[in-house]
Amino acid sequence: MSTKDGNTIEVSAPTTWAQHMKELKTYSRAALAALGCSSIAVLVGYDMMIIGSIIANKEFIKAFGVHDSGANAWTLPADRQLVWTICQFCAAILGAVTVGQVSDMFGRRVCFITTILLTTIGTVVELVSNHWGLWAFAKIIFGIAMGFMQGNTQVYVSEITPPQIRGFMLSLFQLWIVFGSFLSACVLEGTSKVDGPWSWKAAVISQLGLAAMCLALFLLLTPESPYWLTSKGRLDKAKAALSRIRSGEHGYDIDSEVRSIQATLEAEKEVSSEAVSYLECFKGTDRRRTLLACLPMVMQQFGGFPLCGNYLAYFLTLSGLENAFLITVISLLLAILAVAVSFALIEHVGRRKQLLFGVFSMIPCLLAITVLGWVGRGTVARGQALAAFSIIWSVFYYLSLGAVGWTIVGEISSSRLRAKTNSIATAVNAICNMGWAIAIPYLINTEEANLGPKAGVVFLGPAIILGAIAFFVVPETKGKNFAELDELFQLRTPARKF
Repeated sequence: MSTKDGNTIEVSAPTTWAQHMKELKTYSRAALAALGCSSIAVLVGYDMMIIGSIIANKEFIKAFGVHDSGANAWTLPADRQLVWTICQFCAAILGAVTVGQVSDMFGRRVCFITTILLTTIGTVVELVSNHWGLWAFAKIIFGIAMGFMQGNTQVYVSEITPPQIRGFMLSLFQLWIVFGSFLSACVLEGTSKVDGPWSWKAAVISQLGLAAMCLALFLLLTPESPYWLTSKGRLDKAKAALSRIRSGEHGYDIDSEVRSIQATLEAEKEVSSEAVSYLECFKGTDRRRTLLACLPMVMQQFGGFPLCGNYLAYFLTLSGLENAFLITVISLLLAILAVAVSFALIEHVGRRKQLLFGVFSMIPCLLAITVLGWVGRGTVARGQALAAFSIIWSVFYYLSLGAVGWTIVGEISSSRLRAKTNSIATAVNAICNMGWAIAIPYLINTEEANLGPKAGVVFLGPAIILGAIAFFVVPETKGKNFAELDELFQLRTPARKF
């Protein structure tokens, strides 16, 4: 592959499915280390499902709602739900910004364990909560944990996996999130049959078991990042970490790998002699890499997820399905299936092609949903069509933006700025999430704007624009090591020539 100045960089030739499976087997120790690291995403998926579902639990409403004497019923005021949402996402922004500093100072491993600790504390606070304000405090703790998890996990995974399987392992992030949501939905359905406050507390306390599982997998399988250890001059520990995840590979030379990591870090320092900082992420070629890391985060939210993802259950209800649990299970199983397919495709097809195919397939679905907002109102057929297009949109989303988006975030930045670049992308994700979490109910609800599925028009324009931008700016990172990516960016190679 030639760059714009005539230089040539060697890129791995396309491989077959059999070769991909052989590579996973060859690098099995690194794959298991990444599995242990990315497992922590299950906690965020679990908590996010609880946030949206537990508010329908009658005992939860009694604990944190108000009694309407006129209707003789307990209700959960919308303003309290809004406060919880804002608290969690603002805390996630704080967590994301903080983890970039903590990760560079104390290591990726410390950030993982901190996330487990925060999740445990948040769970305990939720269990003892007897006031909606205390529950808001718990959401702040969980929000910080979410920021830490999203800002640290992909950095960690990208630094402990070889380029041959890096895409596979980075795509596990979304799979764990969806799996966590599925577990949460099943637990909430089971505990809803319990009388008294444990009908919701049982779902909350089960997070402690998940946290213990994640910690056990991590301690068993995952060492500290050799990139971070090398950056701190701890070469013996870097070699020990590489030995733990790469020993047994035929012809692998640990000393050569450490020298390669050192050379990559030194080359990046030569480009910029400044100390690692958030400001540096917006200078020179790193500005391009930071914006590329943020782009998938913006595309996820403005491409329709707040409507077609979060409100899929709403559309399925319009289609005639009334069992809320069945609706949730259908949507999550489809998501798990789509992410699993994405995992299989990502190293074969490549990030760029998979991302663009999914995005441009989502746009017709958004158009159909928008049109159905005006056509056939009140009919079951219209509801069934809405559900069908929302499901199709969801499948394309998890095949592309859902899994590939986080993969791009994990590998697009320079090695020395990776923690901070990921933190910025995570903060952008939290800001967009919070904005739509506030706006969508007002767009959808009958007592507000009452747009219903017509709200698709709000996402249709941005999806087309962002898709076009992605076509021109998102490069292919498949099969390239970090030194190769550094050189391509420093040479200002156009995205479509990577």
